[in-house]
Amino acid sequence: NKLNFVDMSQSIAGADTKPSGPKSFARRDHLRSIESKIQKKWETIQVYESNIDESREKYLITFPYPYMNGRLHLGHAFSMTKAEFTARFQRLLGKNVLFPF
Repeated sequence: NKLNFVDMSQSIAGADTKPSGPKSFARRDHLRSIESKIQKKWETIQVYESNIDESREKYLITFPYPYMNGRLHLGHAFSMTKAEFTARFQRLLGKNVLFPF
């Protein structure tokens, strides 16, 4: 008896069963509604607006834009995440943060 890995993987993944109806987008729609509510709240309270206070320390972060000679990859997201985290943390510390991205 030879093992047929293709048949086994299809049955494990449920490939032999067919969907019983149209695909539901309820979860996606719910998440999008939450996203739009939060974005409106951020706009109302001006989360991303800078109020310059000369008495506070300045903090500037630069981030190199990715070159167009290849596809975006996880390394780009990793580098961007570190810069964004630092900007938000420094803002929490009360500094005037400029993160022009």
